[in-house]
Amino acid sequence: MNVENLLRETLAEMADEQVPPPPARFLPHRPARRRGAVLAAAAAVVALAAGGTVAVRTLSPEADRPEAPVAARPGPERTHEVTVEEGQRVARLFDDLSRATGEPAESFARAAEDGRALGLPPYAEGGLEGFAHPGTYRFPVSATPTEILAGMVARFRETADGLGLASRRAPRDVVIIASLVQAESPTQADMPKVARVIHNRLARGMRLQLDSTVLYGLGRYRGGVTVGDLKLRSPYNTYRHRGLPPGPVSNPGEAALRAALHPAPGPWLHFVVTDPERGTVEFATTGEEFAELAERARRSG
Repeated sequence: MNVENLLRETLAEMADEQVPPPPARFLPHRPARRRGAVLAAAAAVVALAAGGTVAVRTLSPEADRPEAPVAARPGPERTHEVTVEEGQRVARLFDDLSRATGEPAESFARAAEDGRALGLPPYAEGGLEGFAHPGTYRFPVSATPTEILAGMVARFRETADGLGLASRRAPRDVVIIASLVQAESPTQADMPKVARVIHNRLARGMRLQLDSTVLYGLGRYRGGVTVGDLKLRSPYNTYRHRGLPPGPVSNPGEAALRAALHPAPGPWLHFVVTDPERGTVEFATTGEEFAELAERARRSG
């Protein structure tokens, strides 16, 4: 077929074709939306997948204008950082939190009174001491005292769950013993043996005779205990009263909790810090051995 005949047939076929129907035939009729509605839709949050991570951004109505500058994304919310030391008491914790946040220490003391709001376990009996778990915490500057303290309690409960604490017959006693272990042990390596001394003395009905409990009752943190201090009628004076004190005397860490649950096997009934500078603690089973250690500690002091 020559080119002229091919062109003639092609034009004839085009003349016989029907004009395709407009797209509106297959789409429901929608009135044109106003510009404002379009811009409102453009302000919706759009998720962008990038490398398996979903980044979220918000489109501003100004983005519809080519000449509009790109708005800077807001930076992350500012945070405070606070470290709860192992063995720290809540009274000092409130002071530290006050310095970090600018909130009065009394605000944290009031928040601590609501154990339910803090999420304290039932065996805490509403008291925060012993249940503000040590660690470093970062929280937004907008966090309330209740939210801050609740975060510490949540970390305690996480640790306690990992140790199976709630399944024990007397979980509160475990926390109290752990607080004593924390306060009395120079190092973590000493904790299981210190815990064993406490368990052995309790099993024999002996007074614990721990300086840490007397100091707690006096509201002091360090220093020796005098003969006058031992006359204190506080229930925290374990030189006068048998058994455990009525509550924890510090906030123990995980190592102290673990030692209270799993003390080292041994017959020891006494321990003495024989070299305070080096943090050396030695253990004794008999009164004679204890007297020798005490004399050694006196000479080194």
